[in-house]
Amino acid sequence: MSPIVVAVIALITYASRAAALALLPRPGGRFAAVLARVPAPIFASLAALSLVTDDRSFADGPIFFAALGALSMTPKRSLPLCLIGGIAGYALGELFF
Repeated sequence: MSPIVVAVIALITYASRAAALALLPRPGGRFAAVLARVPAPIFASLAALSLVTDDRSFADGPIFFAALGALSMTPKRSLPLCLIGGIAGYALGELFF
């Protein structure tokens, strides 16, 4: 995946999240409590799915480093930090592989 594609995907993701925060009303009550627990599992599942290719083999080394970088940032609960962690992990993986 080229850096331009990654940047465009990151921009679309961040812009859509910002638009939702600006335009949608804040959820309350029980729904807000459920949403507060969702982001980390979603990031973990996306990272896990990216580690296996379509032919059921493991992904290349840089993908593992990207997933590790993104997962390491999930405790911060920040989408931009997770994206930065994933990009940094991928770049580090490119150096090793």
